[in-house]
Amino acid sequence: MQTKLKLAILGGASTNTAEVFEYIIKHYDDLKFTEVVLIDLKTSEERLDIMTNFIQRMLKHHNIPISVTSSLNQRHGLLDADFVLIQIRVGHMQARFYDETIPAEFNMLGHESIGIGGLFNALRTVPVIYEMIEDIKELAPKAWVINATNPTGIISEAVCRFSEFDRYIGLSNEPNQITKEVIDKLKAHPNELVPYYAGLSELSFMLKVYHKGKDKLPKLLSGGFLPKNHPMALENLQRLGCYPHPNLKYYYQDEVVTKTFLDNQKNKKILTNQMIEFNDLLYKKYADENTLNVFKDMQKLLDHSFAQTAVEIMDSIKNNKKNYHVIHTVNHGHIVGIPDETSIEITARMTKDGPIPVHIGELPLHVRGIVQHLKAYEELLCDAIYEKDLNKALLAFQIHPLSKSFKSTKDAFNALYDKHKEYLTYYGVYNK
Repeated sequence: MQTKLKLAILGGASTNTAEVFEYIIKHYDDLKFTEVVLIDLKTSEERLDIMTNFIQRMLKHHNIPISVTSSLNQRHGLLDADFVLIQIRVGHMQARFYDETIPAEFNMLGHESIGIGGLFNALRTVPVIYEMIEDIKELAPKAWVINATNPTGIISEAVCRFSEFDRYIGLSNEPNQITKEVIDKLKAHPNELVPYYAGLSELSFMLKVYHKGKDKLPKLLSGGFLPKNHPMALENLQRLGCYPHPNLKYYYQDEVVTKTFLDNQKNKKILTNQMIEFNDLLYKKYADENTLNVFKDMQKLLDHSFAQTAVEIMDSIKNNKKNYHVIHTVNHGHIVGIPDETSIEITARMTKDGPIPVHIGELPLHVRGIVQHLKAYEELLCDAIYEKDLNKALLAFQIHPLSKSFKSTKDAFNALYDKHKEYLTYYGVYNK
């Protein structure tokens, strides 16, 4: 008799759920889930029904015997889960629209993870994650929690420091995709290669690449290898001596990136609107009874797959495969100069007992400062969330590496607060 293995997906109505199941099907021989529950809010019930029915059709088409159900009751759906995948968006796409567009009114970058848009996404999302973690501790205490919700770095920091829960893993996208490109370039087997990534969410660096016991990173750089779609020039990567997360551009090329962003806003090229349009198309496709597989044009919008990484991590934990992935986890001294109890982004070996990070030691001097600067922001913001202090949250952004003016940041903060305040009641009264 097959052993029970249950996955609960919080945010199950998301179109990303279809891609998760594509990889569950690919890994089914090793990762035999017996039950998956898609959990979401009453406000997403129609879309939850669409996704549940589509997943059931897809599994039947591929002859995969997994019981898939949906639930509007979080506690009921979480009961006795072995894995929990979190992929929620508090405030839906309307909130993301404000996070993207309002900063532009103050000549700032609008982004769901970086800068002041990311801050407000965190202010809305972290309290909800806290409630989810408390339910998981009670109802599924042996479950491994894998978080794909943005801003992943802040959520990971908050959970690691304040939730008293150590079965948490934050997902990282781009570093794992760059690793796959390096594997292809070196014609290596995935288990032969160990990338030494270290840093924070969207600010990490591939510092070494061990293949058959040798660091191949210097050879890759000197040979002119440039990861696909990396925004930084090869000569700059060679000067840094590493492959940084592509979003380093927001810090080291701020003037150029922000100008491009503001020009796009003026020309009504708003990413959130594109995502809304694309999601509407996907729901229409998945509601069609003739649709039996994932809509492949999804890749036109999504250049990476958190779903693949999430399922591979579950597979590695369940089967003790000891594969390497770049994740968010507690530091515990693996990066010197970052507080031990805080969250970091780092390469880790995934085992039945969870992640075992590689040991980095000190970061190179030329990247250490910006990582420590961003970590100070993350710590202060998470303190503010835990203490329910929006004035401290404002201060956190005012010391962010991208912050340039106390006045403009306060004006932008107040404007975003006015748009989001229905989702910020957790904090009580905000005295502007």
